Amino acid sequence: MPAQETHACPVPALGASAGAPAGCPEAGPPRNELGAIAPSYDHLHRIDLIAAAKEKFPTEPGSYASTVRAVLQASEVSLLNLARLTGRAREAVGRRDLATAARFLHWSMGFHRLLRGLGSVCQEAQSLYGSTARPGTRLADLAETTGCESYVDELRAFDDEVRCSLLVSDPLTVRTTIATAGTDDALYRLLHSIRICSHDATKWESDLSGVPLPLEGDLNEILCTELLADAVTATELAPTTLHGEFVALHQIPEILTAESNDHLEQAVRDLRSGAFSRAAAHLAVCNAVLGPMVEAQRVMAELLSTGDYHGFRENLGPASGTHSLAIKQHMFKDLFKHFWNDIAKWLTEDGEGSLEGATLALDTDRHADPESWLRHQVLHQAFRLHHTYQEWRHEHLHMPRNCLGSGGTKSMIGVSDGPAAVYKMRDAANAQHALSAVHRARGTKLTSRVDGSPLATLLTDPASVDAELMRIVGEATREFFPEVQEQGYQQFTTGAPERTP
Repeated sequence: MPAQETHACPVPALGASAGAPAGCPEAGPPRNELGAIAPSYDHLHRIDLIAAAKEKFPTEPGSYASTVRAVLQASEVSLLNLARLTGRAREAVGRRDLATAARFLHWSMGFHRLLRGLGSVCQEAQSLYGSTARPGTRLADLAETTGCESYVDELRAFDDEVRCSLLVSDPLTVRTTIATAGTDDALYRLLHSIRICSHDATKWESDLSGVPLPLEGDLNEILCTELLADAVTATELAPTTLHGEFVALHQIPEILTAESNDHLEQAVRDLRSGAFSRAAAHLAVCNAVLGPMVEAQRVMAELLSTGDYHGFRENLGPASGTHSLAIKQHMFKDLFKHFWNDIAKWLTEDGEGSLEGATLALDTDRHADPESWLRHQVLHQAFRLHHTYQEWRHEHLHMPRNCLGSGGTKSMIGVSDGPAAVYKMRDAANAQHALSAVHRARGTKLTSRVDGSPLATLLTDPASVDAELMRIVGEATREFFPEVQEQGYQQFTTGAPERTP
């Protein structure tokens, strides 16, 4: 683990005020040789800048315009990271470090996948809202943004480098590699990743171009791209780490969660007022918007190695093991609780029937008349939303499994066993009374496992390879970070009011 740097002026402890002590006018968070150690989750991912970018150009919450704007903002963060990765890949090709170049291109493929998903959300929003080009409605192109311009510039320079260093200087090797090598070859991985990224770019560029956007002004001002660029670069560490990509894969979900929360809050209000078609539409947007949020976790699970994470773990400070107010408190607690309580009340609104009878009648009679179909759609979208939450929780479990391991490895906030704690949070959420009652009434399971099956028995056996790898990861993590094992638990607290629809 990197040694702590010494400073002429004292630095505050983690979580301490950033105010400068006497005689040291610019003291901030503590630092090590890689850069700043984040004092909080919000500081690490610059939630203040992400929130400012949402609020600076106000739109009606939970509207078509707000959804498209959030998708384009998340796309801008992806593009800024693609530009950075492409520049690092170019430098690696220039020094003939093909393995490193291929690694950066592999990460680029992950961000292209996110952009593909964001493009699909944009298309679905247009379909849900019926927002086609009309007189007076501007058509927005992602190519107008500074992030896209930066990526195109870096891509052009990267292409020039690959052409000069590989295609022109050694065409026979390139040809032979393409024709005969496999993915275990660094040059093949590099060339193959170029092809994948190039093809994917044509799809997301199409989906994120010509988008009807009923907002006036320059697109960079509408999206607040300067604030987003600040959020991407504000906490950068030494370029030897993949810390920036780790941060980006949290910032993109933050943008999407904030938008989804607005739609879910409106869906609750619509449900209470009997506006079923509006409620179903808002829930459908929630499901669409959260798709790339789930994908961001998958990209991180596939691409971030245990060593990559350990390389910058100290710089995460207490941010590791926590989530933001928008995700932990609002999406998974406040709005989650209100939504499912209201679903349960709505299903038995006359106070006489049972949940089982209500859900059976709703499913059986869904084609009887238009209102029955709308009511069924509300419940269908509600179940889809919870499935999306389950998908996110499943993907999120990769991080503690892959990077902390088993055997009592503490997180940076002192949780005694990272993976076990996340499993417990998932099970606790599924035990919420209204949620479990509605699922039980409809005969739909809530668990994410099949206890006692041959596959589950094999994989959960303490002698399985997966269990042994978890132990090895845990041993290595505890060895590299012995001081973390001595930390006490830091409870998640917030002074923010409950988000009540």
